[in-house]
This record gives sequence, structure tokens and C-alpha cells, in this order.
Amino acid sequence: MTADRLDHLLTHAPLQSIILLEDIDAAVHNRERMPANPAYEGMPTLTLSGLLNALDGVTSTDGRIIFMTTNYVDRLDAALIRPGRVDMRVHIDHCNRFQLERMFSRFYPSSPTAPTISKVGPGDNFCGLGATDLSSPTDKSHPVPDDIHPLASQFAAQLEGVTVSSAQVQGYLLLYKDNPTGALHNVDLLKQGGTNGKLVRPEKQPLSIV
Repeated sequence: MTADRLDHLLTHAPLQSIILLEDIDAAVHNRERMPANPAYEGMPTLTLSGLLNALDGVTSTDGRIIFMTTNYVDRLDAALIRPGRVDMRVHIDHCNRFQLERMFSRFYPSSPTAPTISKVGPGDNFCGLGATDLSSPTDKSHPVPDDIHPLASQFAAQLEGVTVSSAQVQGYLLLYKDNPTGALHNVDLLKQGGTNGKLVRPEKQPLSIV
């Protein structure tokens, strides 16, 4: 990606569009870090001046909303994120109780029934259950409550104080996408995976099937 290419793309983007620049720290590096790190030498990266000109230079256009994401805000040059160029900075942290409740409530749609899941043996790997046991319906089915909010409140309460990201919660709920009660009863799996970013089912601990 060059400055001319980026400028062309932004200029020709449709009016009233939303543009997402992901991992902006990988596209342009902090000027203070580049001289000290030989790894950046010869790298075909976008220059900071080229990025700034594309965002709000003479040739920049209005009527578009631009989002930039990064996992390392400290690597961004101060000129890129100064007030006036970046109107709003949002830190997406780990889930709090309110977010957990909302995710749980919005994940499960209103439906008359939801299939159960097959019981899993103690030696099975948790990450491999999504495509086999956990998604296989049996002859029985669980009714999905008309009001999911009590289950959502219990789910959030059990995870209070646990460091878990929204991506982890989403991945966990996908394993129980038709069974909110199962997601609630097996939440210990998410608790243990919440500290290190992995959802690994502990050995010798069968899943709770309700």
C-alpha cells in the first residue's frame, strides 16, 4: 500500500460511506521507533505523511466516517491521533456485567424449541465439540424461555470478576447456539479459559447437560 494508492481509494469511496482501517499500527510505524529498529529498513510500508494527507490533506474529501483500529495504541505516532484529526478514541476493554447480559440476550433469538446436545465423554477436547457433539440435536429439545433476561442475568453474575473478551464470549456461545441453558450451566469452561484466552475443556470433567 502506497500513499497514492490509499489517497485514490479514499477519494473514490462512495459518499456517506464508513471506512475501516484495521491494525493501523502495522500500516505506518511510529517515527521514534523506526531509526532504532533495523527490522523496519526496506519495508514497503505507508509513510506517516502519506497517511495524514490521505485522511485530512488538501485532496481529502468529506462525507465519510473513518474508523482506525489497533491493539497497540502506544505504537501510533502522536500526529496521527492528535485532537482534531481523531475526533473520538474508544477503548474496547474486557466485558463488564452489562455487556455480558446484553450479549447473552441478543445471541439467543425467540424460538419455540432448541435442540439438546449429546453427552460428551471426559477425555474429549472442548474445542472439537462445535462441529460434532455440541451441534448435534437429539430426539429431545429444550424450550427457549420467552424471557431470556433471567438467564442472561445469571450468566453475567457467574462471570463477574472474570477477565474475558467479547470474542471469547462469542466463541463460547457459538458452541451452545441453540441451547442457552446449556451455555449457562457450563460457564465454568469459559471461566477457566478467560484468564489465558483459550477455551480448553478441562480433563475429567463432563459437560453438564440439562
